[in-house]
Amino acid sequence: MKIKKVYRRISVSDGVFALVIMTTAIALPGCVQDGPGFGERTGRQVDQAASRAGETVQGAQRSLGEQTEKAGEYFNDAAISSRIKADLLNDSLLALSNINVTTIAGVVTLSGIVNSQQAMDRAVEIARRHPNVKSVENKLLIKAPSRI
Repeated sequence: MKIKKVYRRISVSDGVFALVIMTTAIALPGCVQDGPGFGERTGRQVDQAASRAGETVQGAQRSLGEQTEKAGEYFNDAAISSRIKADLLNDSLLALSNINVTTIAGVVTLSGIVNSQQAMDRAVEIARRHPNVKSVENKLLIKAPSRI
C-alpha cells in the first residue's frame, strides 16, 4: 500500500494562529490561580505576549517582502541581460564581437572588445532601448587594427 504525502504551504497567518494558541496555553494556568489580581495580571501578560507576537509577525512580513523584491530584481536583471545578449548576437555588426553583459538593479554594464567605434555605439544603443534598463555603463574597448 502506497502512502501519499500531502504538503501544504504554511503562511504567516498560520504562524500567528499557532503563536496565539501557544501564548494562551501558557497563560491560562495563571487565570485559575486564587488571589487578588491574578486574572487581571494574566490578562495583561496575554495582551503583551499577543502584542509581541504581532510585532514579530510584522517584522517577518517586512523581511519576506524585501526578500521577494530582491528575488524579483534578480530575475528581472537576468532577463534584461539575456535579451540584450540575444540582440547583440543577432546584430550583423556585433555578431563576432566579444561583449559581456551584466545587469544589476536595471543598470547594464557592457564590457569586452569590439572592432570599431560604430560597433561600440551600436552595442550601447541596443542595450539602452530595452525596457527596464535604467542606465548603461560602457566599458567596451576597441580592438587595435592588426599590423601586417
